[in-house]
Amino acid sequence: MDWLYHLINQHGYIVLFFSLMLELIIVPIPNEILMSYVGFLVYQEKLNLYLTIIFGGLGGVIGVSISYFIGYKLGTPFFYKYGSKFHMGPEKIEKVAKWNAKYGKGLLLFSYFIPGVRHLTSLFSGITRISFKSYALFAYIGVFLWVGTFISLGKIFGPKWELFHEQSKIYIIFACIGLGTIYLIYYLIKTNRQKIKENMMLLIENTLKRFNSFLKTKLIIFGILVAFITLFCLMVGMIQDFIANEFGQFNTITKTIIMYTFHDTSKEVMTAFNTISDRRVLLTVSAITIVWILARAENKRMELQYFLLVLLGAVFLGKGLNMLFNYITAGNAIFSQAFPNEQALGSSIIFSFFMYVIIRHSKNTFVNILTFMITIFILLAIAVSEIFLGIHTPSDFAAGYTFGGVWVCFTILLLEISRLLSLIKQMEYTKQ
Repeated sequence: MDWLYHLINQHGYIVLFFSLMLELIIVPIPNEILMSYVGFLVYQEKLNLYLTIIFGGLGGVIGVSISYFIGYKLGTPFFYKYGSKFHMGPEKIEKVAKWNAKYGKGLLLFSYFIPGVRHLTSLFSGITRISFKSYALFAYIGVFLWVGTFISLGKIFGPKWELFHEQSKIYIIFACIGLGTIYLIYYLIKTNRQKIKENMMLLIENTLKRFNSFLKTKLIIFGILVAFITLFCLMVGMIQDFIANEFGQFNTITKTIIMYTFHDTSKEVMTAFNTISDRRVLLTVSAITIVWILARAENKRMELQYFLLVLLGAVFLGKGLNMLFNYITAGNAIFSQAFPNEQALGSSIIFSFFMYVIIRHSKNTFVNILTFMITIFILLAIAVSEIFLGIHTPSDFAAGYTFGGVWVCFTILLLEISRLLSLIKQMEYTKQ
């Protein structure tokens, strides 16, 4: 890599242009680390941020275009004949061709972030004869996103770019896989909307015949159970990382990105966001939750009892868990004394249960979506403000939200199971 760094230092924009072009025509060049280094040179003001993204993006665009036309010209006959020699035989080509023709265009936005995948995406797009116009729209945007992300990360981390390159790369890959999965789900729902609608109607019809009004409750139980299992697994992983004292890089990367994104001029806004997690605000949200339950809930007593359980968790879990982890680590100074963060845990529990109560008893889709979006925004704003103002570490706050999420999901799960049992009892009583 030293010779490549030397070339970048001497002929920055041109070397970046050609290296990205060649890699995307399937020439093995470690361009992600190279782009991070270019970002470091931007940090040192040796190169211009916008020019590096333009030159790098244009090089990548030419590379993916050439790769597309190679696949287009060679076509399937070439790979049917010679593909087995480099693990691209007829069966694999047919599978990838069907998959790529169906979902490939949208996934081009994320594919360049995943090593190995980006080298084949353009080639297969050409082989499957996706129209160049629609291919180019997604591929070119994907290239510029990829180039802009890694150059910007190099600039953000500055002298520490090499230390955090691999760690941040892993987070980006996971994020892109997640976004790609969301896109696939959206695409499948969109393209099979009529089938899904027909099947759902049949399911609802059959379910209603057997269980009367239980469907909504059962669907909520299933959704909350999935969320509970996911958060519980995440919680276990965070506990392991805490005990192994492995949050150092996560904290540094997260704080660096937040401090770079929000400058000193944002201090007043961050201070305002920070007041959202104030006890008076949380008490107000709790009062609104009680009013909403009294106004909308059918079984008011049951929901108020479980809300009381939620509040007890918010009060006692924060302090209790802090004491437990301090005991486990024997008060060692190298470990955080605020894991999981009490404020984050309480805020996540109260705001999440408030969101659940609003959505559970509202039939207005717009109100439900708005409530969900506002709650997510509030929780993100609290976390970012705490980290920006240097009050708590990112790992402590992330743990607070995760532990809080586990508790609120567990409580809602119990509530919905109780509701389901109550409905069954009512039905049996009516039959008698």
